[in-house]
Amino acid sequence: MERKIAIFLCDYTGKAAQPWVDAGYEVILVDPQHPAGIHTDGLVTRIGCIISDCLAYVGAVIRSGRVVFVMGFPPCTDVAVSGSRWFEAKRKADPHFQAKAALVAEQCRMVGALSGAAWAFENPVSVFSSIFGKPCYTFSPDDFTGHCAADNYTKKTCLWTGGGLRYASAV
Repeated sequence: MERKIAIFLCDYTGKAAQPWVDAGYEVILVDPQHPAGIHTDGLVTRIGCIISDCLAYVGAVIRSGRVVFVMGFPPCTDVAVSGSRWFEAKRKADPHFQAKAALVAEQCRMVGALSGAAWAFENPVSVFSSIFGKPCYTFSPDDFTGHCAADNYTKKTCLWTGGGLRYASAV
């Protein structure tokens, strides 16, 4: 029986994907910070590029029918309202810096839609609300301190979701 697959965009460390690996899923991490190329170690495949540079590979994975989840972590430093005072300097260095961040979110949505998988992308309060609309869910990392003591800080974080993904809060 072939394993189900979860795809993560801009999850360099693989921490967000680790619970999926622990549950026996194959995981694909697409991040330009990885070494160039496609490198598989056990259940984890790291792809060192942006998704538009590995479309043939990702397309084949989508066509396999095994993708069950897609998650994206667009670069928050380029779109978070908390960093807006640096936007003008970033715009001078790269006029497309926010479009590139939005592209990661859109690629996540598209891979989810094309595969039929549940999908989500995450960002703090950001310009994404004016691009993608109101987030589906919000939380603060300190809501989950019981799971990870290092996340005991407040930062309103948003999730835009689709493909049937539902967030069940602890009661």
